[in-house]
Amino acid sequence: MKDLYIKLSFFILLSAIIYHIKPLYLFYNDRYMETVAGKEIYHAIHKSKSKNKCKKLLLGDSVAEQLFSNETDHGNTTSLATNAAVTMAGQFFLLNNYLNAGNKIDTVYLLFRPLSFGKNLDEQFTYHYFLKPFYNQEYIPLFTKTAIQQAEKIPYAQFCSYPTFLTTNWAPDFVSKDKNKFTFLSPISVEYLQKIQQLASLKHFKFIILSTPMSHIFKRKIAAMNQQEITEYGLQNEFGDYFKSITYLNDSNFVDNIHLKDPVAYRTHYKQEIN
Repeated sequence: MKDLYIKLSFFILLSAIIYHIKPLYLFYNDRYMETVAGKEIYHAIHKSKSKNKCKKLLLGDSVAEQLFSNETDHGNTTSLATNAAVTMAGQFFLLNNYLNAGNKIDTVYLLFRPLSFGKNLDEQFTYHYFLKPFYNQEYIPLFTKTAIQQAEKIPYAQFCSYPTFLTTNWAPDFVSKDKNKFTFLSPISVEYLQKIQQLASLKHFKFIILSTPMSHIFKRKIAAMNQQEITEYGLQNEFGDYFKSITYLNDSNFVDNIHLKDPVAYRTHYKQEIN
């Protein structure tokens, strides 16, 4: 019996050591960036801090990332497209990194689904795609008051940078009470679109917003959006003919009503738009 207790105690101790050592190993070697959900965001962050000769920069959601992967070269355009869950705050952080790295740009393209503008750091994916990469000392100075308030609503937000949390795909079960209540632009989208607008004026580049292809099933919902918010928040130059130029496709062209089955088939169209 004594031998059994000794073996059991040894097993528990060994398990505890492994439980703590593995996250530390993944953390200090940055291996977790390739294994956790949202690895495209970590790649975009690294890329955004590198020198680049491209004068055209593309930001966007996961459909934009399908069309212009941030792991691939796209001629005279560099892509930092990631995921809608980073919200416009994450798009701004990546742009700010790119400029702080000394890169010069003449145009920033934001390739974003209309429904992505309602993101407000208010969903379970926020923990993986936004808090873990950005809720830290490096980016906190760029958080608006609204962004801080939204982050603090998420359970265990203060622990997201701890190796045990950062290196796994665990996330708290969280859905905001305010989710999906916006008619078009969320408060986070408004604040950070205006920040990009201000950067464009300061750094002398154009800021153009385009839509990814959309399924016909969303056409009525998009038509009901409050497009007057564009003028209300002074973003009419950036949006331009955004709604009029949306390409609607049959649902058979999508994997899940959102992501394209064959993004290559539509890449040429967007390359022409960008060039």
